[in-house]
Amino acid sequence: MLKYVHRPTLSRIEYEPSDQNDSKASSRALSCLLEICRTHRIQLGTHTIDPTSQMEQLFQSQQIRPQRTRLENHLFKFANKAIHIYEELGPWAADYFILESIALLESRHDLGTDMFAGGRNGERASLLRILNQGPLARENRSLQDNFLISSKVDRLISFLRNEDHEQCSGLLFVRQRATVSVLCPLLSIHPRIKGCFECATFVGMSNNAAKNNTMAELLDLKAQSETLAEFRARRKNLIIATDALEEGIDITACNLVVCFDPPPNLKSFIQRRGRARQEKSKFAIMFPRNEGASKLESWRTLEQKLIEAYQSEMRQIRDLAAIEDDVEVVPGKLEVRSTG
Repeated sequence: MLKYVHRPTLSRIEYEPSDQNDSKASSRALSCLLEICRTHRIQLGTHTIDPTSQMEQLFQSQQIRPQRTRLENHLFKFANKAIHIYEELGPWAADYFILESIALLESRHDLGTDMFAGGRNGERASLLRILNQGPLARENRSLQDNFLISSKVDRLISFLRNEDHEQCSGLLFVRQRATVSVLCPLLSIHPRIKGCFECATFVGMSNNAAKNNTMAELLDLKAQSETLAEFRARRKNLIIATDALEEGIDITACNLVVCFDPPPNLKSFIQRRGRARQEKSKFAIMFPRNEGASKLESWRTLEQKLIEAYQSEMRQIRDLAAIEDDVEVVPGKLEVRSTG
């Protein structure tokens, strides 16, 4: 088995964590979106957009939140996704996510399944009217050319640049679908890595009806059905995916697996590592600086305990089988007349 199954080399990629107190002003689109949320008094995450409001302070003190309308709920989820993209990928990525999402919202007219439950065109028009302000207005939509990216993406690009691009067959696991939708174009066009990889995306097919109640994703879920075929044919050599690709889907053995976010548990760690089955393959996990060493060691320890428990169970099965083989078989038969 060891002759044909190759355990990959494990490495840790460290990056500087994002500053949670960053004003996010370096992303024009995100700054505008946050201002829109302030205007509509929408609270994002754990931070109150309008802390001066007596009503908001009352809700805060009583740990109650005002009920959001459907329209406000769209803005709330959209803004939180954009903040996550900013913190994970950087200002350019946040601008791209926001502007492309609005452009997609404008271009789609059949909203029955893709964007809003029930195809509510009035909601779509109202949302577009709110969003088309400042840098988000159609005439102002332009992406920055300087590609301001996060430390995390910068370290990822540096790592990928050192790989053999022509021979690469890799998977890049991320936590959120929105991150998949932005990281793919970013790695495809960023000047430091442009032309090195043919990227594709895979997020699975979610049955969560709640997803139909928010702004559309930038992912073409129908096109992803071709991703695995293109990967096998080597027309694509780097799939950016969520945990939907961890198990249950047949995929060509890889020589590179990168976890943009640490695996959530030991099972995920083992499954992702198991995708890197080629000889001399690599398995890399990204961690904030000075973190991760203890986590990796704990996974190794737990895995070793699992192996030892499995081997102990197998020994018991072999011992029982040996005992059964040693049992003497007495010829003849035993018959009880009363029972036949």
